[in-house]
Amino acid sequence: MSDGRAAPAGWYPDPSDATAQRWWNGAQWTEHVAPAAPVAPVEQAAPARSVPPVVAPAVEPPVAAPAYVAPVTPAYAPAYTSAPAYAATPVYGAGQPAPYSGAAATARVPEGTPVDTLWIWLIVAMPVLAALPIFLWDFEGYMEQSMYPSSNSMITALGPYTDPWYLAATFGGWIVYGLSVWFAALDSAKLAKLGYQRRFHWAWAFLSSLVYVIGRSVVVRRQAGRGYLPMAAAIALTVVLTIGVIAWVVVMMVNVVNTSMEMYPSY
Repeated sequence: MSDGRAAPAGWYPDPSDATAQRWWNGAQWTEHVAPAAPVAPVEQAAPARSVPPVVAPAVEPPVAAPAYVAPVTPAYAPAYTSAPAYAATPVYGAGQPAPYSGAAATARVPEGTPVDTLWIWLIVAMPVLAALPIFLWDFEGYMEQSMYPSSNSMITALGPYTDPWYLAATFGGWIVYGLSVWFAALDSAKLAKLGYQRRFHWAWAFLSSLVYVIGRSVVVRRQAGRGYLPMAAAIALTVVLTIGVIAWVVVMMVNVVNTSMEMYPSY
């Protein structure tokens, strides 16, 4: 700095280095040096972009809607006076069994349709024919023959097979069993001809004739409103035959015991 009016103390550009500052104490330069403060660059505004002019879209003139024309009913159009009738539920033929579900399950036969056939009553009576030879069998004679063997070895070996009623009871039971199954098939076919859409299958007779009679009576009752008489008769006959056979066996055993007591008196 030159003499004259002295500058106030502060940082000033270094006279010997343009990139530095030096401290002026108001009278002279000192040894304190600092880098010169950077000069901020001057920002320049970006040139404005040209904006194309906004052109309003062309507006088309509105199109008038066509005038409404009411439809004209043709002269040949059919006039419905009532709702069309729907097809009735199909009726199954006499030879075609109805399914076990659906509307046909509740179909009923006409009033007065027979519920009994000759075959069902033969099935009911078959157990009586099978049990009848048992009551005619000489059970006491068989027991005596067992206790006192005959001198004829052939008769002793055959045992009860020499009694015709025993043979009738044995083989007659199988014959009655086969006839009951056959009669059940005939009864089912007869019910189909009478118009019963649902029928208890005749093959249940292989299990027991009583099972077929009970099932058949229930199915017929649902369609005709009656038909329990064969079932009631079959159950009653079964009970009577069971009690009769048990009573007959007890009586025969008592007679055999009494005969043995007479032949071997106690001392």
